[in-house]
Amino acid sequence: MSEGKQQETSVKMHWFPVLAGILILAIIVVIGYPYMQKSQIPVIKALNDFTLDNIDGSKYTFSESAGKVRLVEFIFTNCPDICPATTYNMSQLQEQLKEKNLFGDKVEFVTITFDPEFDTAEVLQTYADKFHADQSGWKFLRGDDAAIETVTKDFGMGVMKLPDENSPTGYSITHTARMFLVDADGTMRQAYGMAADMDMDLMMKEMAILAK
Repeated sequence: MSEGKQQETSVKMHWFPVLAGILILAIIVVIGYPYMQKSQIPVIKALNDFTLDNIDGSKYTFSESAGKVRLVEFIFTNCPDICPATTYNMSQLQEQLKEKNLFGDKVEFVTITFDPEFDTAEVLQTYADKFHADQSGWKFLRGDDAAIETVTKDFGMGVMKLPDENSPTGYSITHTARMFLVDADGTMRQAYGMAADMDMDLMMKEMAILAK
């Protein structure tokens, strides 16, 4: 073999493992990138399972939606400000998730009332209709006081009922202004602000990442 051909063969043999290494690295990056993104979202705590009443008359058990990312809000329908503003923002997120074909199949919304005494199934249905909630992927839940207290405590929500002569119920409810992102395994991954404190772009980004 001539010296020129030997050099050409040597170059080819040198570059083959380099190219193979680059290809393997690219495959690792493609496969591992979604996991790397998910790992950047904090893991807060594993949540206990619960069962509450859906406004369609069925029972809703949280673990039955395992495999889906869930955005959970707590509200009471007589809330004058932060609750309706939050639900309105969720209705906007609903439409954005639909555009990405994520709503319902990959991402589910869960709204739980603090005030089952006033918020009957009919009242919650009216509230859901007001915000054009698509209940194929958005659940509105209620239960007795004990059941609601158990769930709110597990999510770390502080709730206090106070006398309020300006409210039609004669009381108002003060609560922690937080909503929660739960992953497909039932683990709380993020606690967001409510209403004007909702970072809509971040929420969309993190829901999409966890839904992969």
